Amino acid sequence: MEFDKLTVALLQNTSASVAEGSREYLALQKTLLREAETEWERRHIRRLVAHHILSFAHFRARIWDEYRTALLRVRRLDYPSLEYRMHAACETLEWAADRDPTKAALGWAMVEDAERRLQRLRRGNPLRKQALAAIASVKQRVARKGLAPPAPPGAARRTSRAASAR
Repeated sequence: MEFDKLTVALLQNTSASVAEGSREYLALQKTLLREAETEWERRHIRRLVAHHILSFAHFRARIWDEYRTALLRVRRLDYPSLEYRMHAACETLEWAADRDPTKAALGWAMVEDAERRLQRLRRGNPLRKQALAAIASVKQRVARKGLAPPAPPGAARRTSRAASAR
């Protein structure tokens, strides 16, 4: 609940920078950590805060260093769940498509990793179906912006061999 209130307040403040948002989320984290009783709770709070900072950076980061800082925090602390991993991957790919296409390879790699992990879930799992549909939607939006996934390393060799055989 506190995360939602803070997120709404930060997004309504159009002048709030990524640094300001991070400070606000870290202040909330400090408050929540005081109430945590176990190490697992503390780790989970840190992970959730890192994810919220990344989501805020997705909207407000103008340059790669701002976004990268939030992404590194999430990666260092790891993801609370597979759903959060997928969400971070999709946000990274979309951020790259909107602001810095040179970072798209990282976004595509994260999306492929999340997709692989989701494929391992049993077919009847609702998270699997919803998350794979969300990834497909993000891939379509990014493709419309002109960003295609990088070709697999062996694809260029196969193409050149086929061309030379002709």
